[in-house]
Amino acid sequence: MRNARTAERGAALLIVTVAVAVLTALAADLAYEARVSLQIAANERNEVQATYLAKSGVALGRLVLSFQQEIDQLQAPVQGIPMPRPQLWKLVPVGPELADALLAGAPLARPEKGAAPAAVPASGAFDVRIDDEGRKVNAQLEAFNDTGNLLPAQVLALWQLICDPKWDPLFDREDADGQRYSRADLLIDLRDWVDEDAVSSALSASFVPNSCQILVPQKPFESGFGDENRPYDRGDDRYRAKNARMDSLDELYLVAGVGDAFMAAFGDQLTVYLARDEQQNVNTTDPEQLRRLAQAMAEQPPDQPKLDDPLTLALLQKAVVLKTFGGILTMSPAELAQMVQAVGITVDQAKVTGPSSPFTDSSKVFRLRSAGRVGDVNKTLDVIVRMDKAQGVVVTPGKILHWREE
Repeated sequence: MRNARTAERGAALLIVTVAVAVLTALAADLAYEARVSLQIAANERNEVQATYLAKSGVALGRLVLSFQQEIDQLQAPVQGIPMPRPQLWKLVPVGPELADALLAGAPLARPEKGAAPAAVPASGAFDVRIDDEGRKVNAQLEAFNDTGNLLPAQVLALWQLICDPKWDPLFDREDADGQRYSRADLLIDLRDWVDEDAVSSALSASFVPNSCQILVPQKPFESGFGDENRPYDRGDDRYRAKNARMDSLDELYLVAGVGDAFMAAFGDQLTVYLARDEQQNVNTTDPEQLRRLAQAMAEQPPDQPKLDDPLTLALLQKAVVLKTFGGILTMSPAELAQMVQAVGITVDQAKVTGPSSPFTDSSKVFRLRSAGRVGDVNKTLDVIVRMDKAQGVVVTPGKILHWREE
């Protein structure tokens, strides 16, 4: 009987041990699931707040651009001399501090230390980066082919962008279908993608050997005899050229010769959001953009060695920086032409001041990248807005051309 009672006590201890282990595991699992659910709920809350902070940044950026349009239209020349205008979106950082100043302590403002409002955590903030699409190279080659200087200027700017020998690997390799596209082929394919016919185009241009200089005639493209859809009529995923304007920059991936490597190299310098008759804004301090502008303003034929001289272009950049106080103030195309002439490059004045000049000193299309941050959650909005002034309206928020959440 003593041995039997001892055996029973041993079984009870084993059962209790197993039960405690099972209950401990269940309790730990429940605690883990509770923590995970709480973290998911907190992340979802932070994501909603970050999204609305990013949207607030877009709204604030559009407000600043609206005031910029008012400044551009109200500033009149004095005695025939254009007055420099401040570029508000460069002068005033678009962020919580600006919202706090405009809205007098509204929830969008960054809270002071120790006084964070419940609606917006102390870690919540947003910032907005505004890029001028009018300064970029327009890849939408839909301008008229027989009148004006806009299309030749676009072709010239594109060629200047891609002509550097360091980009040869992008055009020397074959794509997934075994095809190779030269720089000239790329310009032709861009034109064929947006033109109205189904016939391939031919590029009419003269090239200066061992140089990026190119002579583009008044009519850069002629009608060819081939099928413009030939580059797209191969492989499993076949399609046809759109024969209409591109709706977004991502549509460039559909054009023959454009891939990930090409967009990684040039994507941030290209735009497709400008109107057909939109001119290029000359207000920039970027040396490469200034080089392209000087080339476009230069007298033809383009046999001026200083166009390829780094020292000459450095002097031009320095003059522009001093003139515009580091890019804060604007300059007119005529003022830039004077600086180009001053560094020894002969300028064709008809291109600068003529009725069909491809240059302007103001832009209507801008890219806003607004990033909202709450805790560890980031939400970014990529927005293209066109700031057209409505009739009789003082301030307009602009028309949204593109909206993408990241």
